[in-house]
Amino acid sequence: MMNVLQNMNKYHVLLILILVSFAGNACDLCSCTTSGGSATFGNLGMSNFIGIRYIHQSYESQNGIFVNSPKSQEQFNTYQLWGFVPLNTSFYISAIIPYQDLNRTFQNLDENSNGLGDITVMGWYKWKVQKKSEDETMTDKIDSGHAINFGLGVKSPTGEFEQRLTDRVNPGFQVGTGSWDFVSSAMHSFEKNNIGISTNVSYYIKSKNKNEYKFGNQFSFSTNMYYKLNTSKMDISPFVAFSGDFYESIQQYGEKLPETDGSIYNASLGTEFNLRKVQIGGKFTFPVSQDLFGGNVTSKNSFSVYLNYVL
Repeated sequence: MMNVLQNMNKYHVLLILILVSFAGNACDLCSCTTSGGSATFGNLGMSNFIGIRYIHQSYESQNGIFVNSPKSQEQFNTYQLWGFVPLNTSFYISAIIPYQDLNRTFQNLDENSNGLGDITVMGWYKWKVQKKSEDETMTDKIDSGHAINFGLGVKSPTGEFEQRLTDRVNPGFQVGTGSWDFVSSAMHSFEKNNIGISTNVSYYIKSKNKNEYKFGNQFSFSTNMYYKLNTSKMDISPFVAFSGDFYESIQQYGEKLPETDGSIYNASLGTEFNLRKVQIGGKFTFPVSQDLFGGNVTSKNSFSVYLNYVL
């Protein structure tokens, strides 16, 4: 596959991928709607940056067991300050500070909730894998193109949790969870000859809040593959991605709430542009398969865009 891509006209590859990426998001419902709309901790190549990101998500919830039961339409708009900052060559800190603007329409009535969301901070250790040089005269090891990142972090209850909103079919309609949650993550990345691939797995341990309400623990994975096009003015990296989220039932007062577990698989297409110290990216995500809250909640297409300053 690598040889095929290298032999193709670079601009034909670019045109095809960009057109596809803007013709066709991905995350766990309980985590993403309250913590900032995405489980993504960094940009495409996990480089050092600070920036802003906008994420739009939409859901449809069926309020009843019958086919003709009324449905509500929910729109989640998230505005983030985010960054991935080095402490030294091996240790890094990432942070996401979200502002939430949530809107719900049900039987011609509009409902809105907005405010600061839950802030997530993580510490990372990066291990760059080295190998022996093919040049026998060299004794020092060289970069193999592989890197492994290990991360541990916490999501703080800075966003407001409202008990009255828990009777909605979609309990993710909250500015915050009201709980301290913990996340562990591992990611492997590899880049060679302008082709890169990265795989991330994460597990979220969620605690109960002051209302004795506990969102279910969550396991997530994602895989991204990109092709970097080098031009005289910028680097352009179209990419494709696939992800999955699996989460346990919500609990309140120690009892599991029925039909509050589920899973979702998503595909994403997008492009990242790097112009010296400026980085612009966009991603369009659509569900491939889902089973959310007993089938009563349906995730729709979503998208995100970001603007970063590379450190």
